[in-house]
Amino acid sequence: MRYDLDMNRDDATRQVVDRLYAAYFGGDVDGMLVEMAPDVEVRFLGRGVYRGIAEARRFFAANTGMLVDLDFRILRQVVDGEWAAVLWEETATTIHGDPYANHGVDVFRVEEDRITILHENNDVALHRDAFGRPAI
Repeated sequence: MRYDLDMNRDDATRQVVDRLYAAYFGGDVDGMLVEMAPDVEVRFLGRGVYRGIAEARRFFAANTGMLVDLDFRILRQVVDGEWAAVLWEETATTIHGDPYANHGVDVFRVEEDRITILHENNDVALHRDAFGRPAI
């Protein structure tokens, strides 16, 4: 019986993460945020930690236009209960007109059908080469 409960939790976590990516692919920041808990923690490696919906909204809104012609590919998704890891790679053109490529893994925690943790991990050196250091 416990196995069945864990499988249902895996499915629920996967569905929330899939909805977040669907919104991301559609450029829908509000659609991404609706999948997040009010006290969500968004950590973008090398950029900062953003706590709560208001900070997450500002962060995602600022990032929306940084890349054009984005080709974001999910290579693998692993779900274990309330945790998920998504391995990805991306290519695009920066707002400066330069080619861009990066890769990474997003780590999620989903509790009560809402994302409470989103940690985005990428090659920080590649990101900084393209965009410089973030203002802190």
